[in-house]
Amino acid sequence: MTESLVILKKESGIGTITINRPEKMNAVTDEMQVMLTDIAVDVTLDDEVRVVILTGAGRAFCGGTDVSVFSRSPEEREAARPSPTPRQLPENPLPGWRWTRIPKPVIAAVNGPAVGMGAEWTVQCDFRIASENARFGWVFAQRGLVPDTGAGPYLLPFIVGMEKALELMYSGEIIDAQTALKIGLVSKVVAPDQLMPAALELAQKLMRGAPLSIKGIKELTYGALQWPPEVHRQETGKRFRASTQTEDGREGIRAFREKRSPVWKGK
Repeated sequence: MTESLVILKKESGIGTITINRPEKMNAVTDEMQVMLTDIAVDVTLDDEVRVVILTGAGRAFCGGTDVSVFSRSPEEREAARPSPTPRQLPENPLPGWRWTRIPKPVIAAVNGPAVGMGAEWTVQCDFRIASENARFGWVFAQRGLVPDTGAGPYLLPFIVGMEKALELMYSGEIIDAQTALKIGLVSKVVAPDQLMPAALELAQKLMRGAPLSIKGIKELTYGALQWPPEVHRQETGKRFRASTQTEDGREGIRAFREKRSPVWKGK
């Protein structure tokens, strides 16, 4: 039962992570948090995984934190929480949210309601594609709380603008997929049976670029949210110079000259 709470499937360079507690709207327990952290580390370290898709099983994407965890004290929760598998990650300047920190494209395939922590997770991803059944809600203020991961207050204004982000978070309004498309929260809305095909199509498109180039672009893009311009310029120069010395950098130039598609090695 424990292993089935989160499913990781790797196929053709795509790692698909499915939150699999459909009978509870994929509400997340402390145990699942540890499992998801382990999986995020796994896809980060696996060079065969080029793109990550995050989705939910059943009719929900993620209903947020399982409120039953709040019946225990923080000390009790900490004592009961399993420890993540110890693995050393390479240094990474990306913001510390679980899904943002993966140095590869991450797509949220939002199959149903994404509320609370579920909504927070969608903005930690680089892309959001929604089923017609998707719903989004930062419901924290209606529970007397603030967004638990902090991704909404930090990242949401960059996606939908400050005013709309504050409206969503202050009111706790749950919006449908078409509203999310209108305000720019998602890039596409599709029929439920077309959600995973659309996510896989985008994943295939994103794999055209060199893995190390995409890693550098992601670091520079998210770095722009926190670095002053001079630091960003220096970081850009450092990554550009490094990219010219990689096997993929040399392959890209050769392929251009030879008028053929490049073959990336991630080196």
